Amino acid sequence: AGITRGCNPPANNLFCPNDTVTRGQMAAFLVRAFGLTEAGDVDFADDDGSVFEDEIEKLAVAGITRGCNPPTNDRFCPSDPVTRGQMAAFLRRALDGS
Repeated sequence: AGITRGCNPPANNLFCPNDTVTRGQMAAFLVRAFGLTEAGDVDFADDDGSVFEDEIEKLAVAGITRGCNPPTNDRFCPSDPVTRGQMAAFLRRALDGS
């Protein structure tokens, strides 16, 4: 379905089924799964240079993420793992917007 491309960008020739998912990877999954294309001027302080920067910004423009450090929410924490609770919140916001 094109939702995942692998766990070792840019080669993406491995899947790594036993690895945890990072927030950056999760952003890419959701952007692909929901076909999010709208980019904007959302800029987290810690996503510059991340391979997932475009996906993180699309997720933010869609209102699916707010950041990782409330209440300021000026960071995304792309390398942090996603907890089950966070994943539930991301999915809820994604499904509410579709």
